[in-house]
Amino acid sequence: MAKHLGAVEAGGTKFRAAIVSDSLDIVHEVRIPTTTPDETLGAVEAFFSGHPAVSALGIASFGPLIVDRTSPDYGSMGATPKPHWSGAPLLGRLRAALGVPSDIQTDVEAPAVAEWKLGAGVGFRSVAYVTVGTGIGAGVALDGVPFRGRDHTELGHIPVRRIDGDTFAGRCPFHGDCLEGMACGPAVAERWDADPETLDDRDDVWDLEAAYLAQLVRSYTYSFAPDIILFGGGIGVRPDMADRIGRAVERDTAGYSVSGSPVVASAGLGAEAGLIGAALIARGLV
Repeated sequence: MAKHLGAVEAGGTKFRAAIVSDSLDIVHEVRIPTTTPDETLGAVEAFFSGHPAVSALGIASFGPLIVDRTSPDYGSMGATPKPHWSGAPLLGRLRAALGVPSDIQTDVEAPAVAEWKLGAGVGFRSVAYVTVGTGIGAGVALDGVPFRGRDHTELGHIPVRRIDGDTFAGRCPFHGDCLEGMACGPAVAERWDADPETLDDRDDVWDLEAAYLAQLVRSYTYSFAPDIILFGGGIGVRPDMADRIGRAVERDTAGYSVSGSPVVASAGLGAEAGLIGAALIARGLV
């Protein structure tokens, strides 16, 4: 009998739960609004109980997550502005419910690995992945393994230099005008008082966005020195976003780098990177 894998992409707005074949084809899928942990995780459990049993479960989740494997809270949520989710035992609850080997990565670690293996990162040793949407997250995969120290990276919260003339206060509940506070999707909407999807023809909007995101690329360049930096998420995959960021990076780094600036591109797997990354976690457990 063909082996089935369980994959969950846990987002701040919605969860995607899927039964995936060993060749990474989606067999069944459901999308669940992210409300409370009990309601949302209960719906995920109900989905898996109503379909063929899976041999392992992989989760790609929004964070912050507790990723210290020696902690009894490994795989639980850290302090998050998402109401009700701080401390939610995401991995522990789903692993107990399904009764199969299970593991978790962040929603930028898993896509970074997926892009390294199957997407725009194929052929590169070090792949950085950035999602720009409701929040900003950024991770790095080295030879297909997510980089972690004591915690996973939280580069969406780096301080940034305010662009001349920008008086927007920032909307991060922790830091105000960090990168996420200045450049996430809700920040774009609040700064310009408009749905970002209605601003397609506004060069001033997207050049300003690129100027902030270029500061993340600069930080990446001088810290992890990745070969390629891939942008995903609703704003990150805009058709011209990678090009705008690349031009801003050249201005921002002012020619200072050992081997030139890294490649900046759009994620090759698009909206499927997180779910494919979760399935790869599961496949690595069996």
